[in-house]
Amino acid sequence: MSRSRQAVKVGLIAISIGVAGLYIGKPALFSKPVPLLSSIGLTLWPAENSEVAVQGSGNKQQGKKGGGKRGFGGGGNQEILARARNVTTGVTDTFVRAIGTGRAAKMTDLYPEASGRIQELPFKAGTRVSRGDIVLRLDDAEEKLSVNRAKLALKDAEEQVERFEKLMTSQTISTVQMQNALLATNQARLDLDKANIDLDRRLVKAPFDGVLGIMDVEIGDYVTQSSRITGLDDRSSILVEFVVPERFANKVKRGDKVELRTEAMPGRIFSGELTAMENRVDSDSRTLKVQATVDNPDDLLRSGIAFDARVQLEGDQWPSVPSIALKWDRSGPHIWLSENGEALRTDVIVIERSADRVLIEGEVEPGDIVITESVRDLRPGTKVQLSPEPGFTLTQPEGSKAPLVSETQTSEEKVEGERKGKGRDKGKNKPADDEQTQQGEPVKSSGSRSGASSDDANQSSS
Repeated sequence: MSRSRQAVKVGLIAISIGVAGLYIGKPALFSKPVPLLSSIGLTLWPAENSEVAVQGSGNKQQGKKGGGKRGFGGGGNQEILARARNVTTGVTDTFVRAIGTGRAAKMTDLYPEASGRIQELPFKAGTRVSRGDIVLRLDDAEEKLSVNRAKLALKDAEEQVERFEKLMTSQTISTVQMQNALLATNQARLDLDKANIDLDRRLVKAPFDGVLGIMDVEIGDYVTQSSRITGLDDRSSILVEFVVPERFANKVKRGDKVELRTEAMPGRIFSGELTAMENRVDSDSRTLKVQATVDNPDDLLRSGIAFDARVQLEGDQWPSVPSIALKWDRSGPHIWLSENGEALRTDVIVIERSADRVLIEGEVEPGDIVITESVRDLRPGTKVQLSPEPGFTLTQPEGSKAPLVSETQTSEEKVEGERKGKGRDKGKNKPADDEQTQQGEPVKSSGSRSGASSDDANQSSS
């Protein structure tokens, strides 16, 4: 009995292994429902699912082999919804940035022209003076005496000439005496001029309109010609000197606009222009010295302030696309264009990038349609149904036959179109299960897709 039981067990195990092997291998026995199993509600391998699975795999292989770009792109004839924009033209924001030092349009240090003791300081530091105002007066008693002495000598010489002129009529004096008198008169005039100059040199006058700095001397100090009195600045405009690299030497020119910023006035931007340029490039630093002028009507800026100078240059034109349209992968940056309703990958080189635009170089022209967003990943040859981004309109490039979705379409027309589209889909798709099985269309994914695809998926699942 024990041997017979063991034999039965071995037989049952063998039968179980055989049935499992047959089921896995899908023999003809299970291609149709088994009556014995169907009676208890068990179907091992439904015929419909089998055919769909086989045909679906065949379609995938067929798509890979013969589909070309469309087969590789996935989706076959299925259109992917996408937003797009036309490529525009942008100009590079080219500028030169440097650190410069500002100084007043006119500035000088005042020194006396003679030695002496300071007698008077009429103005204080920070006072605005006009040209010719006396800033300092030295003791001038001796110089005034010299002036008075020269005046007396000149008066005496002029009277001598008058007497000699009367005597010349009676020929009492000779011509030589008359000439000596005239020479003495001229010499007296020169002595008076010299005395006046010496007296004037006892004064220090403002050479131009400006603001006085701190006085380095006080009344009673003895000064010489090397003693600095104070500084005088005309700050009605500020000159900012800086250097630009050699490669920009032929791009900057007089009249270029300059933006100036300084830590002395945070948040303020001062506008100026280039007014002077050095006539040669420095051979040691390979830089060109330039000078910008900025108006200072409110007297906010001072000499010696450091400025961050930015000179705007003429930029180059490049195709411009939205920042969201630029994609990256292992091969580098690229964009997706739409040509005749199909996606086309185009590799590009980024020229310049900002917050909302990217200037690129590549096989793209202004007016081309660039895809900014899509509901699914794009592949070369994928068919796309385009709609413009909000606030923009799409213009079809010349030679393209793919229709565009009008941005001016009203909401009622959209709703009506969707209803009609759903109705047409339902009419076509009711018998679609058998037709798709016979024609060998691939099984559609249940992931996110366009409206038409989601209707098909819902109907097939029911």
